[in-house]
Order: sequence, then structure tokens, then C-alpha cells
Amino acid sequence: MSLSRSQKSRLGLFMLLGAFLLVVFIAIPVGFKFAEREKTYYAVFTGESLSGLDQGAIVKYYGVPIGKVDRVTFDPKDIERVRVEIRIRHDFPMKKGMYIQTGMLGITGLKYVEVMGGSNDAPVLKPGSEVPVKPSLMATLTGKTDVIISKVELLLNHINAIAHPDSIAPVKEIIKNAADISREINDFMQASTPKFKSIAGSAESTMRKVDLIASDVKSITANVNATVNAADLSRTVADIDSTVRTLNSLTRNLDLTVRQSREDFTVALENLRETLENANELSKILSENPSLLLRGDTKKQRDLR
Repeated sequence: MSLSRSQKSRLGLFMLLGAFLLVVFIAIPVGFKFAEREKTYYAVFTGESLSGLDQGAIVKYYGVPIGKVDRVTFDPKDIERVRVEIRIRHDFPMKKGMYIQTGMLGITGLKYVEVMGGSNDAPVLKPGSEVPVKPSLMATLTGKTDVIISKVELLLNHINAIAHPDSIAPVKEIIKNAADISREINDFMQASTPKFKSIAGSAESTMRKVDLIASDVKSITANVNATVNAADLSRTVADIDSTVRTLNSLTRNLDLTVRQSREDFTVALENLRETLENANELSKILSENPSLLLRGDTKKQRDLR
């Protein structure tokens, strides 16, 4: 069956239109591909997990998209280093002084690359160069998490050791001994106070007797003066005066002795009172904070006067 001329014309026109559309559909993507001239850089991450950073992840400059992640791979010469290749738009000026950090896309767990830093006066970084890397805030917090957890675990172990019955028993024994010492000091003060008062009363009684002796001596002197002659009286008065002086000296010495005894007794009572207060304070501190006895790096001593 032969085709007419009009049919052949329509068929040829259809084939030409199909070929044109095929060329257009192929040429446009290829043209865009050639028009998108991109620059390649790479960065090396050490000690930071790049989980969630996959090929095709977006690259931003202060939040503005400027490229994509082209490849994420390890360094066969050093397995602790992870190499990330990025493609940057040709019109973006990659400058020296810029650095790379990873960022988190919400709560999805996916990551992106953030380009930061740089200045207008800095020279342009050549394509294929390495861009410095700075650890992100998330990586820093993740690195410190293990340290924080270990310190918390150590603190809990110390608390358990302090709260253990075997650890509290010596502390209770020390507190009990301190309370016993305080009670014994209090009993000693109560038992000694009447004795000291008795000593003070005896000293005052002795002083009163000395005063009576002195008055008697003066009376005797007056009577002798009335009955003896002048010469004998002078010698007697001299002897009596010497005796009186001796008695006065004895009285002063005894008075000084009594006063000194009173002062010593007062000081002794004050020292005993301070000792009792210190013992009570020590017992109270140990009762409120028994962990002070378990610290080996701070040893304090209290001077009990």
C-alpha cells in the first residue's frame, strides 16, 4: 500500500518534530549541567562522628545554600580521619580563613555542612584546597558527655560509700565519744565548783583572823604604852611595830595569794567552759556532717583549752 504525498508530508513533519523535541529534552539538562560550573573543596574531620551526613547533604554559608556534599569517605592512610568533599557554586568566593562545621537539621538526626568565617579582604581559596574544620557545639557537648557521666558515677559511688552502714558506724562511735567527753567535763565542773568556793571562803576567813590579830596587837600596844616607862616603851613599840609590819607584810602576801588564787580559779573555770563549748560544737558538727571524717585531703585539728 503506497502513501500519498500528503501522508508522506505529514509523516516527515511528525518525524522532524519528534527529533526536535528529543534534542531539546537532551540539550536542556546537558546545557544546565555545563552551565553549573562548580568548585570542589575538601575537609578532614578527626574525632567527630559524621553520622547523618550523607552524600547530597546541603552546604550553607551562614544559612544560605551554596553547594552540596559530593562524597564522604575515610582516609586509608589514617582511619581516624574522615574526608568530606563538597561542591560549591562557581559564583561563591571561597576565601582563606573560612572554616567548616557540621550542623543538625532539627530533630531528624540529619546533618549539613556550614561554611563560616572569612573576610572580603582575604584571598580566594583555590579549588581542590583543604578547608579547615572546627568542632561544632554538638560535637563538643558529645565529647564532654562521657566525662560528665564518669564524674556523676564517681560521685554516686562516694555517696554510696558514705551511706553504707559500715562507714557510718565509726562516725557514730566518734560522736558518742565526743558526747561522753562533754558530759564528763560538765560533771567535773559541777563537782569542782564547791571545792573552789570552799577554798575562797577559807582564804577570806584567814584574812579576817589576821585583821583581828592586828587589832589585838594595836590594843596591846596601847595598854603597854600606858604601863611602861618611855625607854621600855620605845623598845616595846619598836618590837611591836616590827611585828605589826611583819603581820602587815604577811597580810599583803596572803591577800595577793588569795587574789591570785581567785584569778587562777576564774581562768580555770573559763577554760573549762570553753572546752565544754568546743566539745559540744564538735559533737554537733560531726552529727550534722559526718562526711568530714572521710575526707583525706583536709585534716583539721581543734585546740581544746
